[in-house]
Amino acid sequence: MEALGTQLYSFGIVLLAGISLGFLFDVFRVLRGLLRPGLISTPLLDLLFWALFTPILLLYLLLANWGELRGYVVIGLTLGFFFYRLILSGTVIQILLWLVRLIAGVLNLIITFFLWLIATP
Repeated sequence: MEALGTQLYSFGIVLLAGISLGFLFDVFRVLRGLLRPGLISTPLLDLLFWALFTPILLLYLLLANWGELRGYVVIGLTLGFFFYRLILSGTVIQILLWLVRLIAGVLNLIITFFLWLIATP
C-alpha cells in the first residue's frame, strides 16, 4: 500500500491531465470551428486529436503512478475534465477566439502593407 501523500500526488497529476484534456479539446473545438471540416475530414481530425493527446496522457500517467491504469485514474481524468468544462472552458474559448481575431487582424495588416508596397511605385 502506498502512502497517502503519494496517492494524493498521483490523483492530483491525473486531475491535471483531465484539465489538460479539456484545454486541448477547447483548442480543437476552436480550430474545428474555423476549418469547418467535412464529412470525411471530421473523423480524421478526431483521430489527430487523440493521436496528439495520447502521448501527453501517457506522460501524465508515468508521472503520476508509473503508467498504471487504475480506477482512480479514470475518475480523476473525468473529474478534471468536467471541472475544466464547468469553470474554465467558456473563458478559455473566448480568449482563444480573441487570439484568432488578433492574429487574423495582424496578418491582414501585414498583407495590406505588402500589397501597398507592391502597388505603390
